[in-house]
Parts: sequence; C-alpha cells; structure tokens
Amino acid sequence: MPTRTGTPAAIYVSDAVYEKQLTKKSTYYANIIIWTVIFLYPLLGILDYIYAYPIYQTLFLTKIIIVMLIYAVYDISVRLGKPPYSALHTTCLLVSLNASIVCNIVPFDIAPIFFMVFASLSMLFNLAVFWHPANSFGHFFLTLIFLAVGYHLFNAVSVETYITQGAGLFIITFFFSCFIPVARYSIIRKNTLNDLRVKNTTAKLNLLHEELVDKNEQVEISNSRLTNLVMQQDSFMAFVRKDILSFIGSINLSANAMRDFTNEHQNLRHIETINENILRLEQLAELFPDDHSDLSSDIVLSLKKVDLLASTQAVASCMVDGFGYPDINFSIDPQKKWPMVQLDQLYTDQILFNLFANCFKFRHKNDLIDCRMKEINSKLYLIINCIPPGMEADRVVNEWESAVPTAQSLQQGLGPGFYVARLLAEKMGGELVYHKCQAHICYVLSFNL
Repeated sequence: MPTRTGTPAAIYVSDAVYEKQLTKKSTYYANIIIWTVIFLYPLLGILDYIYAYPIYQTLFLTKIIIVMLIYAVYDISVRLGKPPYSALHTTCLLVSLNASIVCNIVPFDIAPIFFMVFASLSMLFNLAVFWHPANSFGHFFLTLIFLAVGYHLFNAVSVETYITQGAGLFIITFFFSCFIPVARYSIIRKNTLNDLRVKNTTAKLNLLHEELVDKNEQVEISNSRLTNLVMQQDSFMAFVRKDILSFIGSINLSANAMRDFTNEHQNLRHIETINENILRLEQLAELFPDDHSDLSSDIVLSLKKVDLLASTQAVASCMVDGFGYPDINFSIDPQKKWPMVQLDQLYTDQILFNLFANCFKFRHKNDLIDCRMKEINSKLYLIINCIPPGMEADRVVNEWESAVPTAQSLQQGLGPGFYVARLLAEKMGGELVYHKCQAHICYVLSFNL
C-alpha cells in the first residue's frame, strides 16, 4: 500500500552533539581504568611479597608512588575541567615503565609470573579503553622501548632466554590486545550514532504524538459540536414537519369548506384562515438559515497537498485490520498517477472514516464495498459503492451520475457521521453526496483540482 508521507527524511545528528557524546563515553571508560588502577594496583604488592620478598618493600613503595602520580594528574585534569586523557596516558606509561623495571630486576625463575601479570593488565586496559587504536599501538611500542632499555640496564641473560622466560608472552599478548580497540572503537562510535538517532527519532515521535493528540482533541471537540448541531437540526426539523403538516391540514380543511359553502361570508372567513396559515408558514421559513456556514465556522483547516487515494487506502486498511471489517475492493489502475488535492489531512481522514463506517453500518450482508476514482472536468471523484452479490461493479459504477434519490432512500444510508463528513467536505471546498440506486447505495466524494 502507498505510504501516506512518502519517503521519510534522514535522521540528522549534529557533529557537535555526536562528538560530545563520544567524549562522554571515552571519559567514562577512562575513569573506570584510572580508578581501577588507583584502588587495585597496590594489591599487586601481595605478589611482590610472595615472589620477591627481599625487595617487596621497594616494589610496593614504587606502586604507591605510581598511584599518587596518577591521582595527581587526574586531579589536575578535573580541576582544569578537562577530560582525564592525560591521566589515562600517564597510567599506561607508568605501568609500562614499572613493568619494564620489575620484570628485569626480579630473579630469573619468577620473572614469567610478573610478565604474565603485566600482560593481563595490558589486555584489561585494551578491553576497557575507548580511544583511537593508534594510542594502544603507541603505548605498545613505548613499552617495547622501556623493556629494551630495562633489559640492557638490569638483565644479564641472553635475549633468547629473556624471550622464553616471559617477555615473548608479554609482547605477543600486548600486541594482539591492541587490535581489540580497533573493533571496539568503530562499534562504540556506530552504537553512539545509532543511540542519538533513536533518541532524536523518539523525541520527534513524542512531538508528533503530542501534536496528533492535540489535533485529535480538536477534531473530537469539533465533531461533538457538529454532531450536536446535527441532532438539534434533526429535532428542529421534526417539530417543523409536525407544524407544516398541521398547517397543511388546516389549509386543506379550509379549502374543502370553501367548496362546500356558497356563503360568501363563510368563504371570506376560510380565506382569512388560509392567509393566517400562510403567514405562519412564512414566519416558520424565516427560522431556516440561508446556508449552514455557521455550523462549520469553528473548524480551522491546515491545507496541504494530500494524496486522496493513499489516504483512502490507509483508512480502509485501518478499518479492515483494526476493526475486523470485511475487505474493501479497490478497482483502481495502480499505474495511473492521480493528482494531489489541497486538503486538511486530519479532516480528510475523518471524512473517510465516517464514510466507511456508514458503509458498514447500512450495507446488506455479503455486499461488496468497491472503491473507485475518477477525474472529470478538473474534479477528482472518490466513489464508494455497496454492491449486492452477483451484481457487476463495472456495470453500476456510473449509475450515481443519473440517479435521483427519493425521500425514502435517504433514510436508508445516512447517519450523523454522514452529515459531519459532508460539512467537513464542504468546508474544504468539496462535495459529498449520497445516492440510493436501484439495488445498491453509493457515496461520492469530490474535490476541485
């Protein structure tokens, strides 16, 4: 089915908002890493105590100094109102520097344990951090430089032994963990953009929902007023009908009496009675308005180009799917390009809902509801027929043009919904008529192009 709004516009996210959200995420993950190191890094002193007892005090003091330096840089960044990137880089550099020293001064047999600990730390950093992957590779190569310097300053074993005692595992683990931020960086950026799009879409949908609720309230208020006016009009017409029948009866009695009496005085009295009834009829006619523009004066239109066919199909689908009504047949060439009409979308839908509701209410069982469109003399016609089984829709499609509804037929397919729809159509410069043909009923909605 054609959409009512056409192709949706792309959801726009400004670069400033996008970068701000990325900064918030990178700051969040940086804080996790920094505070994790501050609280948990000193606990590695337990390993120093167990495996490097002779120098554990020096190693523990070194860890405390590193933690204090990290906190100092972090505190300065916070006081200056800047993101904690400097503290994050400081954390990675100091831990790498500490690893290059510790792993080169501990005894040969326990060095693999410390290499494994710092390799695990490097992997945890890369699993948690959100920054450009170049930063991770940069810290990896700096760590290699620190290890090389530490090896030449403190270690006396051969390079092969140094690699096999844990340095190789540390280097391989650190290097391949640097590829984690590559995928993580692109995924978080993409998810952030999608989250912002969803947020913007949700905000737009909320605004649209509020606008629709507001318009729906206006339509309900307007519809209620129109319905009340129609009901009042019907009641008024019932009283008028009773008075007119009374006047006609009185006039007929006077006319018959004039035929029966030859007395001139009696005839004059009956003529006077007839004149009085005619005067009362004239007074009654004055109560009728010249037009019904006042009935729809409270309706405010918001005109725009509307695809009447798409709107009709959308409303019909809603009636079928949402309310369980029988299928509605559209005998319309799908290749034809129908012109757009200047209408109020909300009130157009209201008219269509009222018309289809009338169709389902007054149709006979098993009747086919057939919808067609025509373009005649710069007017666009929507024709809705309720056709009994066995009757060809193509044969009766043009009967409305020559049909003349009778007073009796007008009682069989109309209700307050039709009157409201007709008032709305006329307010938008259109026309809505009802025809009771020989074997079917027909509603014709037309608008000027």
